[in-house]
Amino acid sequence: MPDVLLLDIRMPKMTGIEALRALTAAGLMVPSIILTTFDDHQLVLEGLQAGAKGFLLKDVSLQSLVNAIERVHAGETQVQPAITERILKGLSTMKSDFTSTAIPEELSVRELEVLRLMAGGYSNREISLATHKSEGTVKNQVSAILEKLGVRDRTRAVLRAINIGII
Repeated sequence: MPDVLLLDIRMPKMTGIEALRALTAAGLMVPSIILTTFDDHQLVLEGLQAGAKGFLLKDVSLQSLVNAIERVHAGETQVQPAITERILKGLSTMKSDFTSTAIPEELSVRELEVLRLMAGGYSNREISLATHKSEGTVKNQVSAILEKLGVRDRTRAVLRAINIGII
């Protein structure tokens, strides 16, 4: 079983998104990064919805690719900052599957700060450096955010926060 999958958005027999959906349907949950030359926000959203933990343009540097693989392997989400804006623009056309728009519990000012950095595609380590907090503190805050928003991962936390208007 691979540690991390690198999938191309366009492949001969199926797209990377279709491959990811097939793997998920088969019960194989492998952390995946989708690579593409296309910067279509709809493809990015579909890839993330299909379970991709990373999305990078193919022109990414070797070091950035290695860093993304390490982050995704560590359980983080890695979306290239250059395409984060495209994701946010695409959210306005995306249907949400949240049953409620109410916030079960108010987020603290610090949690909102961390959530905004998450929306910018920052890793826990980068958030730690930006906020001058330990990485452990950031991980705890991310966990609290996920719990308060009633979601299971960082991508859904950002989507839900945008959906309810807190970022």
